[in-house]
Amino acid sequence: MKFTKRAMILFILILTLVVTNMTACGFLGFGRTEKWKEEVKLSDGRVIVVDREIINEMGGDEWASNRSGLKPKEYHIRFVHPDESGKKVEWQAKISSDTYPEIPLILDIYSGHLVMFTLVGVGPRCEVYNKYAYQNGAWIEETLPEKFEPRRRNLLVKGRDIPKYVNLEMKRNIDESGHSRREVRQAGPNRKVCD
Repeated sequence: MKFTKRAMILFILILTLVVTNMTACGFLGFGRTEKWKEEVKLSDGRVIVVDREIINEMGGDEWASNRSGLKPKEYHIRFVHPDESGKKVEWQAKISSDTYPEIPLILDIYSGHLVMFTLVGVGPRCEVYNKYAYQNGAWIEETLPEKFEPRRRNLLVKGRDIPKYVNLEMKRNIDESGHSRREVRQAGPNRKVCD
């Protein structure tokens, strides 16, 4: 089949428009990093502002519930240590299930250490809570007992169309809407959660 010069230019133009549109819509996984600032209330009443980032990649649930075709690949949280002026701290999801990284639920200070509670899938319809403590400049995993005192989530879990700044009132409204799963509303009281 022989193409004329005009047909070839038209084909290249259409192909460029299709690829540009797919990229802009996130179908190729480009440019779909979510970034925002979020107010986080610690258990001692202080409020800190953290920088949040979710890096997405292609994949995820079926088309009906995930029309973007994207899923989280990495979660990052950056902030200034509330007890050490000017010291910058970063947390990044360390554990991943077959498809999703662990979800950060709680950032707080207990017994003088920063702690992070997360949730990650470990099998079909089973998830576990993990706990990390920030010590000597590193996040160290601490084994949770099978049962522990439940702690209410203080980090935003929603992952799409997030405003550039999320305050405490916005998070309270999201929580009160009841759209989040029971497992992400708090950590505990059981380490493992299976349906």
